[in-house]
Amino acid sequence: MRGMLAVFLTSVLIMMASAWAQDSPATPGPSEAGVALLGGTPVAQGHAPVPPPPTPAEIEMQKHAAKLRNQERFAKIKKDTDRLLELATQLKKSVDQASDQTLSLEVVRKAEQIEKLARQVRQKMIEE
Repeated sequence: MRGMLAVFLTSVLIMMASAWAQDSPATPGPSEAGVALLGGTPVAQGHAPVPPPPTPAEIEMQKHAAKLRNQERFAKIKKDTDRLLELATQLKKSVDQASDQTLSLEVVRKAEQIEKLARQVRQKMIEE
């Protein structure tokens, strides 16, 4: 039994050693020499290949896309500020109707809505 186990372990070790030897090449390839091949052109490891400069048509498309994004952002800001004005007006009416001693839960919730929406508007104004 011990002899069979020893033979088995020895054969496993030999197979692992031969598999390891086959995985490591005898001569270093381009990737081990610090250079990788990408599409047939050498690229230093750790650096991305430099993309070709954009064509005039691509530049124009990028400008147009940026203009559309800016218009969408402005429309959202305008819509949100209109909603802010509406909420602020409702808050003012609610506070005016409240007694001197108490404010309703509705007033507090409306103030929280205004605060949240104002933060969102500010964030949209900061973007791009």
